[in-house]
Amino acid sequence: MKIFNKDTSKDLVVIAEIGVNHKGSIDWILNMLPQIKDSGADAIKFQLFTPDLYSTRGNIPRYEQISAFYISQKDFLRIKKSCDSIGLPVFATPVSHDWVQFIADVCGVIKIASGDFTFSPTVEASLNTSAQLIISSGATSRSEVSEFVKLAKQIRPGNAYYETIAMLHCISSYPPPINESNLSAITDLMKLTDLTIGFSSHFLEDAPLFAALGLGARIFEIHVTDDRSRVDIRDHALSRTPTELKVITDLLNKLNFSLFSGEKAIQDSEKGSMNNLRKGIVYVKNLSAGHKLVREDFDFARPFNPEIADLNSVIGKVLKKDVAAFFTVMNSDLV
Repeated sequence: MKIFNKDTSKDLVVIAEIGVNHKGSIDWILNMLPQIKDSGADAIKFQLFTPDLYSTRGNIPRYEQISAFYISQKDFLRIKKSCDSIGLPVFATPVSHDWVQFIADVCGVIKIASGDFTFSPTVEASLNTSAQLIISSGATSRSEVSEFVKLAKQIRPGNAYYETIAMLHCISSYPPPINESNLSAITDLMKLTDLTIGFSSHFLEDAPLFAALGLGARIFEIHVTDDRSRVDIRDHALSRTPTELKVITDLLNKLNFSLFSGEKAIQDSEKGSMNNLRKGIVYVKNLSAGHKLVREDFDFARPFNPEIADLNSVIGKVLKKDVAAFFTVMNSDLV
């Protein structure tokens, strides 16, 4: 899959998820954008919604909070303009289905949240746009994944299905316990969907990210904030600061490079110490010049002497000088 100027067959894609950590402050967002760009993230993602179609008004505290976090189309276009100016791709999740077409038109990439995986108004509307689609699979079953695949192939047949859709493994708790990371689902999703598979992390720990890479995840979604100690929103604790995100992004990319290094081979960093790691041939007793060497004259200890790699090659040779016990056998010792 080619997305955000990356080819996931060889490149990783790291998405910085702002979520609602901005609390509706456009100034906070604009201040964060260059920091996220410097972190090495390949794209930044927002959540766009209409409050009345996100949370019922009957839940007064939740509705009031959501309303405060609202980003208008005008504000999002301002954010996108700033992202474009620094070369940071931006896209969004339509948390309410009325935003699907706007995101498709403005961003060209739509992210469907786990909670909407089975919500046909958002899923079908998104599939019927020309936008690329990333969908999270938190709190879903294998049968629900299979149903999505069936629908997606109907709406986007042939190569369009494989080239324009990616699915992220996700655990929809905030944060989840690490023993419920269920990372084997990454390979299961590969089999079920034949899609590019990624990982959306809500974990406090970084370890699941690196394990997910080893299992084949190609897209990583990581929440970002300016301060993980903030308690006004739960997502701050499971987010990463731009500085922390840079460390993770750099490590993921280095590990990704190692995954494509090919067959088992001695690495450049190993070559300098290889002989010190291996054992070579040593004398087991003091021997005098003129002695004809036999097997009982030798044993082994580090380092390895590449000049004499084979014990059999020195048996029967004659010493041209005295040698001491437990010193390396050298060519210069022999006639």
